[in-house]
Amino acid sequence: MKDIALRGRAYPTDLNPSGTVFGGWIMAKMDKAASIAVDEIVVADTVTVSVTDLHFLKPIRNGDIVTIYTEIIGIGRSSIKIDVNVMVRCKQSHDEYSVTDAIFTFVTLDEEGKSIDVRDVIRDDIDEEIRAIL
Repeated sequence: MKDIALRGRAYPTDLNPSGTVFGGWIMAKMDKAASIAVDEIVVADTVTVSVTDLHFLKPIRNGDIVTIYTEIIGIGRSSIKIDVNVMVRCKQSHDEYSVTDAIFTFVTLDEEGKSIDVRDVIRDDIDEEIRAIL
């Protein structure tokens, strides 16, 4: 199930010299959105360990509304994979379209920073769709 994890607007300070959003800016937002999705299912600390299949499909421009959707797509022993999709609503046309997507993988950690089993730190109130992935 895709969820809205983050929403915001691109501003002039977010733009590169070409007038579009810096790739690193949107990657940071995607990482934050993915971390919110992970926090919804575990009570432990987590860290991003990889980003794969990152695609910059279209540019984001000043004033565009950015909405980031997340979906848990896999749970391993200590890892959680999240599909992250960035949609934009164009300021001028109000058209909405996908601009960036990627797979983020997080690992659950104990107090010493060692990986732990996801099943040991699952929230009691997680969605049944997520529980079915376990």
